[in-house]
Amino acid sequence: MSEEATQQDTEEWTDNRLVPEGVRMPTGYKISYGGVWVEKQVAKDTFVDVRIAWAPLVIRSVYVDPAGDQAVELAWTDRGHVVTRTVQRSVVRRGRILVATLGDAGLPVIEADAKLAERYLAAFESLNQGKIPRVHLARQLGWQKDGTFVTAQDTPHRVEVKYDEQKPALAAHAPAGTFAGWQAAVKPMESYPAAQMALYASLAAPLLELVGVNSFTVDISGRSTRGKTTAAGAGMSVWADPSEKADGMYSWRTTMLAAEKRLNLVNGLPVVFDETKLVRDPELVHALLYSIPKNHGQARGGGWPSGLPWRTVMISTGEQSVLTFTTDQGAGARVLTVREAPFGTDGPESATAAVDVRDGCAEHYGTAGPRFVEKLLEATAGDGKRRLVARHKELTEAHRYDSDMSARRAPLVAVLALAAEAGHRWGIVPFPPPQMPVWERLFAVSDQTDNRGEMALDVVREYVAGHGSELWSPHTEEKAPFSGWVGRDIQIDGTPTVALLPQRLREILQRANYDLDAVLPSWLEADVLVKNTKTRPAHLVPKKLDGRLARMLVFSPGQIVSTETDPDDGE
Repeated sequence: MSEEATQQDTEEWTDNRLVPEGVRMPTGYKISYGGVWVEKQVAKDTFVDVRIAWAPLVIRSVYVDPAGDQAVELAWTDRGHVVTRTVQRSVVRRGRILVATLGDAGLPVIEADAKLAERYLAAFESLNQGKIPRVHLARQLGWQKDGTFVTAQDTPHRVEVKYDEQKPALAAHAPAGTFAGWQAAVKPMESYPAAQMALYASLAAPLLELVGVNSFTVDISGRSTRGKTTAAGAGMSVWADPSEKADGMYSWRTTMLAAEKRLNLVNGLPVVFDETKLVRDPELVHALLYSIPKNHGQARGGGWPSGLPWRTVMISTGEQSVLTFTTDQGAGARVLTVREAPFGTDGPESATAAVDVRDGCAEHYGTAGPRFVEKLLEATAGDGKRRLVARHKELTEAHRYDSDMSARRAPLVAVLALAAEAGHRWGIVPFPPPQMPVWERLFAVSDQTDNRGEMALDVVREYVAGHGSELWSPHTEEKAPFSGWVGRDIQIDGTPTVALLPQRLREILQRANYDLDAVLPSWLEADVLVKNTKTRPAHLVPKKLDGRLARMLVFSPGQIVSTETDPDDGE
């Protein structure tokens, strides 16, 4: 029978809730609200209808992702209501797998008829290729290869994530409340520039690809309780539900692969990792900070997810800075740290502002981001992208400040500043961006401040200053403290300093989340330690401690014990 004759013999299905107008049934198949049947010959002149499905079942759409992989949207009815589910093409082609995958969703097919359903769906799609729409399928939120930007499910493209763990976070990316309500919710942040940085980090995420800046981290840390999580939640509310009932905010209680999957959900949106005190493995933080600017995850074999891509600004919160977890001396160049209390320390006034922002953003969210992207797409049309890139370069020069580390961070600060400018100019953020002195106060750092070794040295200085009784001296007859001597006082060329036992020093640094082996190379390079060429290693120098000889780390004069005098002591 010819294709033309076959099409003339088919039955047209008219329920446009399920399929577009003009879709037909293949020859030999019938469909009604009672189900789907196929005609089978049981004898020479005898034909019977064999049920395939117990409700009308059709292919409604075919989705094609950027890699060319396909997914199929199936539709059926359940008590008069239309049910749709999207599954991979490979699932539709294997009847039993299809029944197992969609059985809990109410697929009107039983396993005994799975092979018949498999053949029916193949015939249905083949006949109606010109009628069933083929639609772009997104695998990530954010920028797509066609230049569009997906902010939520079906806005504007269907999103089918690769991993089930990504579905709760995807669901959180949806609007609620009103845009005016959101602006009123974040308005109290006008007086708190440190908290504003979370907003600008969220708005900066779509700019990264346009201005050619890799992913990076904004670290909101410090021991104050003044709203670190609230500030990060306000930033996330630009795009998603930041409340505890949703999964818009992510936790530092995670594994490397799970963290990569969460990052992989976005290509131009922020991700919040909340509360560093939940970190179980410091090495995870180190590896993640190293991976984020690469815009992809680790390479893995054995069928494990490998090289998962992303483009994001990660916002981290916690009393402990993410930089204290890493042994990478250059990590500071990839992290912008905000150590000021986000909502200040003004007592009831700042506490009230934080509560108002938190409660308001829990009710109004997901409305500002889509508006920002709409304005961004308009602004970058034609010659607009060139002007955006040029403005980013201007801001980069303006934010270099006066140290090498600040200069390396300047492109990252400039993206935040660009987002702040655009957000206010386009009517998104209801207050102007901070003035230059505020940016400099927050992000200008000396090279010494950002050096892991120097920061660890500060920990040692503070400990020695507060625990002098734990240092043995040749001129003392005191007994050793209960925990034992930590080291000894010593003089080199008549100048006082200290020598510390390696294990005790390791414990002191570990309590402050520093690793002795990580900072030791920088100490040796900076001549922080005295070296003895007759010993191996040269930095472990034998010194007498309470009647016995011990290999110790001897600090150069002036490094730990200050030789300066206090102007208030009358000397």
